[in-house]
Amino acid sequence: MDHRRPRMAAALIACWTVWAAGCSRTNHRIPDAFPAEPPELYQPFVGGTAMPGHMLEYPPYQLIIGDVIEVIYHVKNVPTPGGYRMKIEDVIKVQFPFQKTFDQEVTVGGDGKIRCLLIGDVRALGYTAGELEEQLKRSYARYIRDPELTVTTKAANVKIEELKKAITTAPRGQSRLVPIKTDGTIDLPYIGEVMVAGKTVNEAKRVLDALYIDNDLEEVEVTVQLLEFAPRRVFVMGEVLQPGVVDMRSPLTLFQAVITAGGPNPRADRTRVLVVRRHGLPIPEAVVVDMDAMLAADRPGPYGTLPDGSMFRYDLYLTDGDIVYVPPTSLARTTDWIDQVFTKGIRAILPYSANVGLGFSYDIRSAPVSVKNRTTGPPNINAQLGP
Repeated sequence: MDHRRPRMAAALIACWTVWAAGCSRTNHRIPDAFPAEPPELYQPFVGGTAMPGHMLEYPPYQLIIGDVIEVIYHVKNVPTPGGYRMKIEDVIKVQFPFQKTFDQEVTVGGDGKIRCLLIGDVRALGYTAGELEEQLKRSYARYIRDPELTVTTKAANVKIEELKKAITTAPRGQSRLVPIKTDGTIDLPYIGEVMVAGKTVNEAKRVLDALYIDNDLEEVEVTVQLLEFAPRRVFVMGEVLQPGVVDMRSPLTLFQAVITAGGPNPRADRTRVLVVRRHGLPIPEAVVVDMDAMLAADRPGPYGTLPDGSMFRYDLYLTDGDIVYVPPTSLARTTDWIDQVFTKGIRAILPYSANVGLGFSYDIRSAPVSVKNRTTGPPNINAQLGP
């Protein structure tokens, strides 16, 4: 009997036990994928400069010369406490039950007065029919004993009716299409010229409502809406790939205008971009914008650095007629100066070329014990001039 077999069997059992124990450890894990990237290389946009859509704000549009707006009229039925009060162009009937010769129909004039028989001018604007009756009785009492008369309004709100006729257009109802003239004004019935250029649609509405109230038409309320945009242009010049005119069909920022013009070229100095705005004034306004500072701005975040979107508040919105100038760098200006003075200046007048050569020769001599090197002769300088 071989006594080595029990010992070999025991050794195999011991090895199997150790292997089983090692595989049964809870912290044993064989990696099945590559390790995760370092957090510095992963910068999620969430929590960075994201903005919900409902929080986006656009600058209010200001009306400019050439825009076409529609003014829609609404006539309100406003009850007057104490009764209807006379207005300009109202037609009033004055009747005497016992003195028919004094009956007449009169119209409230622009001065707010009516002209009656026997007594002359009497103020009627702002009076009710009852108040005007008492005033006429006192005036006629100087000529007639115990005068009896009645005042009735034959035609009220005449200006409203005439306004309706003036503004009625077949396809649009009670409205008026008006272009903004070269002086920034529009023409409307009863209020004449009104300056609206530079105002928003809501500001123009408030101005028109106030003017109609001042002209004794408080029942009139208007709605202003923009129908046609005038061509709006921004002029981009300097170191951009496609300088020229940029048409504005929506709100446009400085960055968007430069990108539309092809973007800055390699000669551009993006740290000193000039924006000139006239605003119709004899002295224009100007501002210098550092585009590189906005692009390079960052701030610390949970996963490293993030773009600082707050810097883009300096990316101003442009208006019609703005001029954007992207200047060249100092190196580009120096290169242009050298090109103008030497290449296109001196060399054009003196078309000579010069070549200068510098040569050295060395002689190596062998010696029984050591090697010595020395320069043999002076440097050889060759110069050649010619056209």
